Amino acid sequence: MSTLVSSSNAGKTNSTGPALSTLVSTEPERIRKIFAERQEPGEGAFDAFRLLAHHERQERLLRFFRDAGFASLQDLRILDVGCGAGGHLRRLCDFGARPEDCFGVDLFPRALHDARQLNPNITFAEANATQLPFSDGTFDLAFQYTVLTSVLDENVQRSIVREIWRVLKPGGYCIVYDFAYSNPANANVRGIKRQELARLFEGFRVQSYSITLAPPIGRWAAPLSPALYRLLAAIPLLRTHYLCFARKP
Repeated sequence: MSTLVSSSNAGKTNSTGPALSTLVSTEPERIRKIFAERQEPGEGAFDAFRLLAHHERQERLLRFFRDAGFASLQDLRILDVGCGAGGHLRRLCDFGARPEDCFGVDLFPRALHDARQLNPNITFAEANATQLPFSDGTFDLAFQYTVLTSVLDENVQRSIVREIWRVLKPGGYCIVYDFAYSNPANANVRGIKRQELARLFEGFRVQSYSITLAPPIGRWAAPLSPALYRLLAAIPLLRTHYLCFARKP
């Protein structure tokens, strides 16, 4: 049986009043417009900062998986909320995940087109994160990387977290990578402190770790020397992001 269910069925779990319904319907359109116009800094596929930040995340994920007792991600069903072109799901296959057990959702058809071209054995769907098109208790792991900071309204953030709770199995994990500090030059995203994250994930058992050298410093240091990047990233005060592991009881 397919894991995907209709969006209308999924939406029935989120009838939380007209005010939130309006926000849930308008927030995705705001995000689509903003991110369609955004120009990413760096050098794309050859961006040294992105590469080293990615290696940091993979190393922390490896430690988490081992500490949590996973021998492999084989036979685990995995969801990536805000999957983009599917690169994160593809890299999880390095940890044993099977493509047919991986699913990604995103708001952007262009990103999903690229995801399907690059990852033909992974399932992708265009979906609003407040109305995930999956049945209750479908997934062992759910990921969201820099999703919540793109949502400006806390009620919508809570709706997203509730949906992730719904589609996770008991004992499943939501793994969040995001940043803590707002950028005064960018009003379209908002940093989330650990205390806010703990409130959003109330009911989950949450562990979080600081990670990622502050991007202005990292973009300077990484092209000069990976060793310099790692030396600076070892200083907690210079880290701006975190990896959070939230377990559903």
